[in-house]
Amino acid sequence: MAPIDIGGFVRRHIRRSARYEPNLGSQNALPTRNIPLRSDWQKRVLASSGYLELGMLEDAEKELEEIAPGDKNRNEVLGIRVALYMAGKKWNLAAAIASHLVKVEPENAGWWINLAYSVRRSESVEKAEAILLRAQGIHPKDALIAFNLACYASVTVRFEEAKARLQHAIALDKGVRALAIADEDLRPLWDWISGLD
Repeated sequence: MAPIDIGGFVRRHIRRSARYEPNLGSQNALPTRNIPLRSDWQKRVLASSGYLELGMLEDAEKELEEIAPGDKNRNEVLGIRVALYMAGKKWNLAAAIASHLVKVEPENAGWWINLAYSVRRSESVEKAEAILLRAQGIHPKDALIAFNLACYASVTVRFEEAKARLQHAIALDKGVRALAIADEDLRPLWDWISGLD
């Protein structure tokens, strides 16, 4: 199972909010280039994201702590906080914040995926799967939700269901196949995946 790449998402979302644009596109859209970051919180979230990608968790945390109190509850800030907790394997904390993000911004599939990922590790695969089944009702064309549901089916030894879900995910986004062939949750299906076009 793969969590959402929060660093890339945060960079795109911050750049959009810097230009006051709504989030109209896919999370997979390329970030807009050369747009100045206008506020301190945006700069700090971007810096924290960079530290996080480098595995420098303490530095990422310090950047978030420097954000003004009035900006600490912005979704972008909370999103990077979730990523930080996930990187630090603080699953309950990550799940708590991701749960809040799902409530306030359910249209963001990434929040659902990170909530499920955290719940899987803090509670159970079954509870995580229930979260993503709800998310799939809201985001029926999100390939990563379908992919993660395939992973859950595989780890609970429902291989035919896993295959069907994975085929659906690949139909939504061909790049999912590359994720699948390397995901440990899908190891029992690797030979089958290798034969897919």
